[in-house]
Amino acid sequence: MASTSESNSTPRFWSPPLPPPKPPPGFSLRNPFDPDINSPHRNFFEQRIVKRRFIENNQDKSLIHGHKLQDHTAIFIESNDLSSLQEAIDEYAQTEDESLLTIFKSFELNYPNSFSFKLAKILQLHPPFQIRTEIVAILHSIQKNPTSFLHSKILMAMRNLLLHSVKVESEEILFPVLCQTIGLLADRLYRSSLVWEELLQYACDCISADSQSNNKKGLTLFVEFPVNAFQNREFWLNQGNFDLVVLKNSEFIYSMDQDLKALAYDSSISLMLLSKNFQKTDLYDSLLLILLNIIDQHGDEQVLVNRVSRLCDLVSLDDGNFFKGKYGEVFWCMIRAAEVEGASEELRIKTCTVIKELYEENVIKNVSCEEMKRVLVVAMNMLSCVVDDPLWYDVDYEYSVNVGLTDAFYLGIFLFNSLSLDGDEGVFVPTAIEIITVKYASKIDWQLRHAALLAIGWIAERNFKGQDMIQYFDQVVSLVLKSLDDLDPRVLWAAMHAIACLSEFKEQLMHGDYHKKLLTKLVPIIRWNSCVRVQLYAVIGIHSLVKNCGIDKILPFGEPMVASLLVLLLLKHDKQKLQVEAIDTLKSFAVSMPVTFRQNYYDTTMETLKVIVFNKHSSPALLIFAKCLECMIYLVRKVGPDSFKEEEAVQVVESLISLEGKLSNTGYFAKCIILQALEQICRCPRVSIDKFIDKLMPMLLGSIQHYLDLTVDKLKDDGEKDLVETMIVQACNILSYFAVRSSRSFPPHIGKVNTMFTRLLGCSSFQIRKASILGLPNLLLSLKVADKNMEIKRGFTFFIVQSLIEALKKETDRDLYTIVMRLLARCIQTSSSFFSDQLIKVIADGIDDTTKKIIDTEINKAEEVVASESGCESLPTEDTLQEVVQLIETTIITFKDRCKLHVDDLMSNVVDFLADDNPDRLVAFAISIFNVTFPLFPDKLPTYHDRYNLAFCFALKRDYPCSGLHATRAIGICAMYGGDQFKSSAKVCILRLYKVISKRLSISELLYDTAVSALGKIIEFQRDIIGPKVVQKWLNFLPLKHAYDEARYAHGLLSKLIQSSDEDLFGSNNKNLPKIISAIKEILSGPDRIGTEEAINQMIDFIDQHGGMEIELGGTRGTTFIVF
Repeated sequence: MASTSESNSTPRFWSPPLPPPKPPPGFSLRNPFDPDINSPHRNFFEQRIVKRRFIENNQDKSLIHGHKLQDHTAIFIESNDLSSLQEAIDEYAQTEDESLLTIFKSFELNYPNSFSFKLAKILQLHPPFQIRTEIVAILHSIQKNPTSFLHSKILMAMRNLLLHSVKVESEEILFPVLCQTIGLLADRLYRSSLVWEELLQYACDCISADSQSNNKKGLTLFVEFPVNAFQNREFWLNQGNFDLVVLKNSEFIYSMDQDLKALAYDSSISLMLLSKNFQKTDLYDSLLLILLNIIDQHGDEQVLVNRVSRLCDLVSLDDGNFFKGKYGEVFWCMIRAAEVEGASEELRIKTCTVIKELYEENVIKNVSCEEMKRVLVVAMNMLSCVVDDPLWYDVDYEYSVNVGLTDAFYLGIFLFNSLSLDGDEGVFVPTAIEIITVKYASKIDWQLRHAALLAIGWIAERNFKGQDMIQYFDQVVSLVLKSLDDLDPRVLWAAMHAIACLSEFKEQLMHGDYHKKLLTKLVPIIRWNSCVRVQLYAVIGIHSLVKNCGIDKILPFGEPMVASLLVLLLLKHDKQKLQVEAIDTLKSFAVSMPVTFRQNYYDTTMETLKVIVFNKHSSPALLIFAKCLECMIYLVRKVGPDSFKEEEAVQVVESLISLEGKLSNTGYFAKCIILQALEQICRCPRVSIDKFIDKLMPMLLGSIQHYLDLTVDKLKDDGEKDLVETMIVQACNILSYFAVRSSRSFPPHIGKVNTMFTRLLGCSSFQIRKASILGLPNLLLSLKVADKNMEIKRGFTFFIVQSLIEALKKETDRDLYTIVMRLLARCIQTSSSFFSDQLIKVIADGIDDTTKKIIDTEINKAEEVVASESGCESLPTEDTLQEVVQLIETTIITFKDRCKLHVDDLMSNVVDFLADDNPDRLVAFAISIFNVTFPLFPDKLPTYHDRYNLAFCFALKRDYPCSGLHATRAIGICAMYGGDQFKSSAKVCILRLYKVISKRLSISELLYDTAVSALGKIIEFQRDIIGPKVVQKWLNFLPLKHAYDEARYAHGLLSKLIQSSDEDLFGSNNKNLPKIISAIKEILSGPDRIGTEEAINQMIDFIDQHGGMEIELGGTRGTTFIVF
C-alpha cells in the first residue's frame, strides 16, 4: 500500500533538539512580494545551457538522443515504407550490430507507439524466421516495459495484427515468447476496458483442435491470459468454454508428449485461478492433487524444478482456499521431491520454499519416527549448503558470522526448527541425535560435519529441560569432544557453538567430568590455533563453562586459562573481538572465584593490564585501551581492595578522558565502555569524586547533548541505537552518582544537569526516561547541601518537581508511572522546606489528575472486561495504586494545613466513586484515599461519613477481594473519628469484622490482623454501644503477629485494658485471666515483641505479678533462659 514519505520515516527515539535560535536583533526576512524590491537579475540563456548539459551528462549512454536520432527516425519510423525497417532487423539478426540495437532501444523509449505498430505490420507479413524472432523479442520488451505508454488506438490496431501472426505461426519455438507478448497486449487492453474475445475464442479453438501444434499454441495462450480475461463469465460459463478447457486439459495432462504435458501442468494452475473466480472449489481441489501427482513423477530435474516453481507461484497467490485441508499432501510431496537422488540445491530451495510458505504445525506434530528421519535428512542436506568464504575468518567484519550461509541453509534452519519446536520431543530428540551421530558427524565433507554440530547445539538449546536430551547427553558430548580434534576451522567453530549450549547442562557435565575434558581441549586452542574466530569462540566456550559449572570444578584450570587469556591480550594483532571476549572471560573468572583470583592471579593480571594501558611502547586499539581500563577498575572493585591509590585513580580518569577525546563521534561501543568504567569508579567508596567532576562534566554533558541532536535516521542499525541508548543511560547514572556523593564540586553544575535530565524525559526510549526520572530527585539531595540562597533552591525544586509531574502526565509505561509516584513522595520527604505554596498546588493538581486518570481507566477497562469476559493488562497495578495513596499521605502529613484546600478538592472528586455499582478496584482505591485522609483531617469525616460507611460495608458484604483490606481498615477509622455518626452502624460493622476473622485460614494474615485491630478500635472508642462478649471475643483473637502497626495498636489496647482492670476483659471471677496471661506470654516470647515500649514494660510487670516466665534466647554459644 502506498504511503507518504512522512509515514515511512523512522521516528526519533529520544526528545527532539531545542528549537533553532532566534534571529539577531534588527534582522528581518525580505518580503518577496514587496513591489519596491527588485528581483535579482537572471541569465535565462545561461540557465538553459547549464540545464541542457546536465541532461546530456545524465542520459543513458546506451541510447541515442536529439539530432542524432532524427535521421534514423525519418528512415525507419516516419516513412510509410516497411522494407527499410525490415532490412535493418534482418541485418541485426545476421550481424548482431550493436549500433542497430542502440537504435531499436532508442525507438522503444521515444517512439513506442509508431515502432510497435510497424513491427506488428511486418510480423503480419510473415517474414523469415530470424526476422520474426527479433520482432517478437522487441515487441515483448516494449509490452513488458511499464513506462512504455501505448495509445488505445494503437492497441486496437495491433490486436488483429498479432492475432493473425499467431494464427499463421508454425514454429513451436516461437510460441512461448509470442504468446507472452500477446498476453501482455491483452492485459493492456483489459486494463483499458477493451475486450479481446476473439483471442479467447481462438485459444479455445486451438485447445480443442486435433493438431498437437495448435493444442500447444492454445495452452500457451491460456497460460498467458491476464487475470482480467477470467472475469468474462459470459464467455467462460454461459458458452461452455470453461468446461471445454477443463476436459481437454485433463486429456493433455497424461499426454506422452512432454512439452504438451508441461503446458497442461501450467494450464492447470491457470484453471485453478479461474475456478476460484467461479467458486468451483471441488475443481481446484482435484486439480491440486493432479499437480502433486505430476510432481511425484519426477523425470528430468529441470522439468521438476519448473513444476515446483510454478507451484510456488500458485502458493504466493493463495488466499487460504487453494491448499486448505491439503497441507499434509503438499508437505510430503515436496519432501519426496527434495529426496530425489542427486537433487540440486535449486530444487531443494524450491521445495522448502513451498513448505515454508504453506507451513502448518499440525503436519509435523504427529509424524512417525521414520517420517521424522526423512524430514531430518532433507533439513541436514539443506544445512550443509555453506560456502567457505574468506570473509568468514575476519572476526571484526560486522557480518562475518553470516558469510557463506546460503538461502538453502536458512531454509534448512526453518525445517529443523519446525521439527524441534512443533514435533514430538520424544520422537525428535532421539531420532535427530541418531541420524546426526551415525550419518553426518563423521562425513568427509566438512559442510556435513559443520551442519551436524550446529544441529547438536540447537537440540541442546531448545530441549534444555527435556528428559530425552539428558538421556542422550553422554553420546552428544562425546561427539563434541571428538569434534574438537577436527582440523577444519568451521567445524571447530560449530563445536564451540555446541559447547556454549551444552554448558547449561551443569549437572550432566560434572557427572561425567565432561567440563574438565572440554576445558582440557579448549585451553590449548586459545593459544595455538591459527584461526582467530576459533580462538574467539574457544574463549566464549570457556566463559560459558566458567559461568555455569562453579569455581570448585574449574579451579585446576585457573592458571593455564588466565595465562592463555593474558597472552591473547599481549599479542600484537588487530582482532578486537577476540581481545574483548578474553577480557570479559577474565572478569567472569575473577568474580566466580574472588579469593583464589586475588591470591594467585590478581597481581599478574593487573600488571598485564597496566602494561597494555600505561606503557609508552604499547599502542593498543582505542577499544582495547578502554576495555582494559574498565577491567582494571572492575577487578579493583570486585576482587581487589575496592580502593585506588589517589595517583592511580587520577591516572585512570585522565586516561579515560584523553581516550574519549580521540574517539570519533560514531565510536559508540568504546564510549559505552569508557562510561561503564567511570560508573565503576563512582561506586568505589574510597575514591573522592570531587577531584574529577569538573574534568568529567564537559565530556558527560557533551556526549548527551551530541546524541540528543542525533536522529535515528543517521544511525545504521538497531545495534547502534542500543549502544547510543546505553551511553545516555550510563551518563545519566554517573551524573546521579555525582549528585549523591559530591557536596562540593557538583552543586555548581546542577542547573545544566537539571536541564539535560528534563529534556530526556521526553524520549521514546524507556531506559533513557527511567535514568533521567531516577536522576532528578538526586539533584534535590545535592541541592540541600549546595551553597545557594533559598530562592534559588526553591526555584530548582519547583522546576524538578514540576518536570516529574509533567512526565507523569505523559508516561505510558506502568512501571515508570509507579516509579514517578514513588519519587515524588521522596522529593517531598527530602526537600519539603523548599516547597512553595505554588508548588504544593502543582503537586495537588498532579495527584488530582492522576486520580481521575486511574478512575477513568478502571471504569473503562472494567466495561471492556465485562464485554470481552477476559482480563485487561492495561489496568494500573496494585503497586501503582499504593504509590498514589502513599503520595497523598506523604503530602498531607508533610504539609498539613498548607494543603487543606487541596484535600477538599480531592475528596469531592473521589467520593463519587464509592458507589456500590463501581468496580471493586475502583472502590478499593477510593476507600484507601479516605483512609489516609481522615486520620489527618478528622473534621472532614462527618461530611463524607455516610457514603464512606455504606461503601466499606457493601464491599465487605460482597466479599470484594481488592476492597476487603481497605474496607476493614476503614471500620477502625470510623470507630475512632466517627463519634455518634458511627453508632448506628457499629453492630453491622462488628458482624462484618466477625465474618472476616472467621475466614482466618483462607484470607491473608494482614487482613486478619487489620480486622482484629479494627474490632479493638470499636471497643476503645465506641464502648458504650457494645457488650462484654465483644471484648472477650476480641481477646481470643490475640496476639497479632504480621501487620506491625495493627498489632502494635491491639497489644497497646490490651495493656491499657489490663492496667484499668477492665471487667469485660477479665470476665466474672477473672475467668479470662489464663487467656490474658497466655496472650501476653506469646507477645513477650516473640522475636519482635510487637508493641510500644510502655506497653511491653507493663506486660512484663503483669507477668511478674502472675508467676513470671522463661524466655529462650538463641545464641552462638548455646541457649540461655531469662526468668522474670
